[in-house]
Amino acid sequence: MIAITMIAVIALIIAGCETAPGTGPTTTIIPSEFDPSKPATAKSFNSEAELQAFLNSLGRTDSLGYDMVATTDRMVADAAMETADSAPAPSVAADRDFSETNIQVEGIDEGDILKTDGEYIYTITGNTLFIIKAYPGEEAEIVSRMKFEDTPEGLYVGGNNLVVYGRATNLDFLREHNIRASQGMSFLRIYDVSDKENPSVDEEYFFEGRPFETRMKDGYVYFSTVSQPMHRPGFPTPILLRGGVVESIPVSNVYYYDAPYESANFVNIHAVNMDTGRTNSASITVDRAETLYMSHDNAYITHTQRINEWEIQQRIAIQVLESKATPADRELIRKIRAVDPMVMDAREKDQRILGVLQSYYEYLDRDEREAIEDEIELKVKEELEKYEYREYTIISRISIDRDRIRLESTGQVPGRIINQFSLDEHDDVLRIGTTISPTWSRFDRERTESTNNVFTLDMNLNVLDHAGNIAPGESIYSTRFVGDTLYMVTFREVDPFFVVDLSNPRNIEILGELKITGYSRYLHPYDENTVIGVGRETTETGRMLGMKVSLFDVSDFENPREIAKYVTDERFAQTSAEFEHKAFLFSKEKELLVLPVHSPDYRQGEQSYNGAMVFRITSDEIELRGLVDHSDAVPRETHEREVAEPGMVVDRAMPMPWFYGPLVERSLYIEELLYTKSPNLLRINHLDDLSTVKNIALEEERETGIPIY
Repeated sequence: MIAITMIAVIALIIAGCETAPGTGPTTTIIPSEFDPSKPATAKSFNSEAELQAFLNSLGRTDSLGYDMVATTDRMVADAAMETADSAPAPSVAADRDFSETNIQVEGIDEGDILKTDGEYIYTITGNTLFIIKAYPGEEAEIVSRMKFEDTPEGLYVGGNNLVVYGRATNLDFLREHNIRASQGMSFLRIYDVSDKENPSVDEEYFFEGRPFETRMKDGYVYFSTVSQPMHRPGFPTPILLRGGVVESIPVSNVYYYDAPYESANFVNIHAVNMDTGRTNSASITVDRAETLYMSHDNAYITHTQRINEWEIQQRIAIQVLESKATPADRELIRKIRAVDPMVMDAREKDQRILGVLQSYYEYLDRDEREAIEDEIELKVKEELEKYEYREYTIISRISIDRDRIRLESTGQVPGRIINQFSLDEHDDVLRIGTTISPTWSRFDRERTESTNNVFTLDMNLNVLDHAGNIAPGESIYSTRFVGDTLYMVTFREVDPFFVVDLSNPRNIEILGELKITGYSRYLHPYDENTVIGVGRETTETGRMLGMKVSLFDVSDFENPREIAKYVTDERFAQTSAEFEHKAFLFSKEKELLVLPVHSPDYRQGEQSYNGAMVFRITSDEIELRGLVDHSDAVPRETHEREVAEPGMVVDRAMPMPWFYGPLVERSLYIEELLYTKSPNLLRINHLDDLSTVKNIALEEERETGIPIY
């Protein structure tokens, strides 16, 4: 017997149902159940009617009745400028040695909050973008500020072009154009920064949806947003504005796959030419969007599909009850499903249908109810037996050639990934590492162990080979693909460092394994024989001890060795580079490694330090040289109550953000100088002895109308 009564099941379904089979006739056939044994086919829509039928079949969409009117009035959203008195000097940055954003794939840039061209630094703090004359360091100064009404989230620099993108928070222009957008709008602006003191807007775009991921390759910025499908007459596809003119992505550029969707989203990829401003856009309909990895020829969007016993029970309960309902009830259900989806969407229809079925179920006697419960229980068990795994990573491959964007194939592998470094494309083979989470089944009365896997797939996303059951009971903490080799770290109590041979994609081989205490969250190649790991040190039982930087010798694949390590004395010290690879600065030639680090003491309510640790690193040695301190560079003050003396409580100013996380966001170098950036401070230090050259306050202008003291 099932654990709860059928009345309770139906009541819960009504409260939280997302989709149900049979939402009405459609010309776009979408299966109602996820079947990992049947590969999905990538398709595009041929007409608005076909797209509308697809939208009708989805469980949830936003219903809108707005007609949009295009206008030729140019949008006014220029940033306010402040300039310094001095004119910019001629640039000789091309001859300088300077660092770039730490990226995953060589030749494919990633947007970030800090960029340099070797002479100027461009950085974002809050709603302000600063352009700083950075080199020489003694002459460094802010030459201009751009204050945005919107929220900038990243930027790119190319020649005299500066690209700034983010979330459009000032949406007055939507009301002016009689538009409602799904999940808001994002903006992208291209500035001409040939005159650093007076940047000018060359192009301005607004794209429907929230910002997702960006990349830049060969002069094109690929800016992706995520929006939800909408019933919107006249503009059923995601919208964009250029020069104030409302446009819509062509229906033929909207792609989908013939598989069930639980929560359909449009991932809108916009190819923007930095030099000409020319754009082309495509929408990929995915079931959520969690991770994007981009190679030189393809972008891969992934999400996790989980098989949930409760959801299966909901669906089967609906099917069983509907099959037994009275003719009058079935006719009423048919009429509910026939309602125009612009009036009642699929979710609303399901709730109405379940109300009808609940009334029918409550009318039955005890024996009839128990028979239905037994039937549902058996069908749920049969359904679950179809799935070898309860967790899958769904992958969509999108080919990208300059401004041509097209969904080519979809596939799935068991397990979940941790981040973009879980995927890598090499010689037309996609490699991916996944963890299958532990599960509990009330039928088997047991909990399975987590396991880890490595897959190789062809460009149609068919599996070529699979190495599974790696480190049972543990989870993948980091992966790094380098050529034909995968370096992978799993963790539970100790850190197994695996070396995996992928030279033959049809025969994956695990060559070596090293078990040490602690774990690495981020792996970075030092050279062909050495890998850097950044993470935490632990005891043999898994208790945290401090931040750890490791060097692994992988010259002998079958016997990897940890040849050097640095561990902080402070137990709670940690670095954001574990989770944000753009915060990791490394130069083999300069023997340089810089990590944002902070060390809070949670027991005393204080911290030891907050800044950027600078290391000397070679192929066999890690040495801490010093800390560039940022503990006084606090974004803003808040107040904490403290006892000044018995019976007396006072407020004192306390810079809270420095306690809860690292202040240093990014770092870079230009020639002999190191630049470390926290929200309100850019510090310049000599690389040779870390002595201070100059500090530049990154102060936002606040127009609150309230005196600040």
